[in-house]
Amino acid sequence: MVLFVGLSSLVFGAYTLLVLISRVLLCDIDPGHDYVKRHALTALACIWLSLDLNNYLWLRWIMDVVAVVNAYSCHSMVIRGNGYTSVSLKGKVAIVTGANNGIGLETARQLAKQGAHVVFGTSTHPPRSCMYGLFMTAIACRSKERAEAAIKSVAKSVGASAATLQFLPLDLADSKSIRAFADLFRKSKLPLDILVNNAGVNYYKRETTADGHERVFGINHLGPFLLTNLLLPTLLKSDAPRIVNVGSCMMKATCVHPGLVISNMQDNMHPAFAFVAKYLSVLRPLVQQTAEAGAHSPVFAAISPALKGGEYVERCEVVQPAPALKNDRAAKRLWDISCNLTDWKK
Repeated sequence: MVLFVGLSSLVFGAYTLLVLISRVLLCDIDPGHDYVKRHALTALACIWLSLDLNNYLWLRWIMDVVAVVNAYSCHSMVIRGNGYTSVSLKGKVAIVTGANNGIGLETARQLAKQGAHVVFGTSTHPPRSCMYGLFMTAIACRSKERAEAAIKSVAKSVGASAATLQFLPLDLADSKSIRAFADLFRKSKLPLDILVNNAGVNYYKRETTADGHERVFGINHLGPFLLTNLLLPTLLKSDAPRIVNVGSCMMKATCVHPGLVISNMQDNMHPAFAFVAKYLSVLRPLVQQTAEAGAHSPVFAAISPALKGGEYVERCEVVQPAPALKNDRAAKRLWDISCNLTDWKK
């Protein structure tokens, strides 16, 4: 029996360290954050004391309890993430790109639950994106089938009678589709209060968009850049317009990093990583956030009255971006390049 005392300290202490180390190595969390240090030191102390067989039995029991509580706290903070305070979005209109699955779908669902009206849009071309909305939540996805599945999923959770269906095609890899999307939305005469640029891709090999640009840069930056500028006049008519750019730990300025989330973003990784991910998928829920938890930050950025704009959000908290990304000269250069590549007037 004595041999089993301290086992919880080893198991839960090791789990806590595994979560923290994996997220730090993947640049998902800041190793200097107070909660990282606190959980890591507590886990190490529990492991060390559990291995010291000369300790009193009662002390090892206490360490077991501390290790379990520490692991649960770490899981809640890192995996589940912080929540947000809901507000009424009745009468509001939000566009969410890439909402057919993952973070986009959950973002649309959570916005719809708070009272936004919905607009649906799809494209019959599988690789293309579409915009559809729920409760005035405009959602963009890649195929009609995926759009219909997403619509049913959101409608089921918020009440099918509250949803309206309207299709607007959007392919962020094609500037013509983006301009057509903006034209269709303007013709709908709907107001626009929230734009969530969530859609993104992750390719390990070079591919190009319909406009000849590198695909990751085209879809993750140029597409949202053009879409935002086209919709900006409509957005500015809102009393409290919000633009939310969903990024990652690879970009630390004026955007939302939802965390390391279980989604299809890993599908286009290098085959070696995909192979490892496939056979370790059973462990992913232990070290990665769910899409529902990952959507908390984008929704927080979209609805929180405390935010003033131009901020970087992680786990529903405003954090400081890397100093290099506050370079006005570099920002202007990127703006000029983006304008030239999208044929947007400066």
